[in-house]
Amino acid sequence: AQGPGAARQAGWHAIDSELVAFVDADVVPEPGWLERLLPHFADPTVVAVAPRIVSRAGDAPGWLATYEADRSPLDLGAGPSAVRPGARVPYVPTAVLVVRRDALRATGGFDPSMRFGEDVDLVWRLHRDGGRLRYEPGARASHPSRSTLGRWLRQRFDYGSSAASLA
Repeated sequence: AQGPGAARQAGWHAIDSELVAFVDADVVPEPGWLERLLPHFADPTVVAVAPRIVSRAGDAPGWLATYEADRSPLDLGAGPSAVRPGARVPYVPTAVLVVRRDALRATGGFDPSMRFGEDVDLVWRLHRDGGRLRYEPGARASHPSRSTLGRWLRQRFDYGSSAASLA
């Protein structure tokens, strides 16, 4: 009950592989997603790679699912990009993210005190420390839309609540 940052922090500390793949429980990666991300790590300066995360209807009413399919905050578009503050893709969510374990160790990983925005914080610190991050939309995963307007509004409020700590 300490939030996603604390859970992800505990998770990567429990393994010893060179790469760590974070995949949220409600995310469904498409076949071949990992095979499309891994070649980026041939460049030793690349510390993290994320796929495109598209919205799927789930239990959402049709109008909300349609809106999310077009405006999901997790979907960062069809074009590949470097990831860094000020770029076309300034962050990637950790709903699905592959990261070098040594880069996590060097930055200290996730800030477990952050209830929201912990993924943006990590991505910006990885970049600040000289790592290169990539967004690879050729790899895809889907995330369900929130099931009600109230849950959707709560999610947007929660995302917005991280702005001060990220600043």
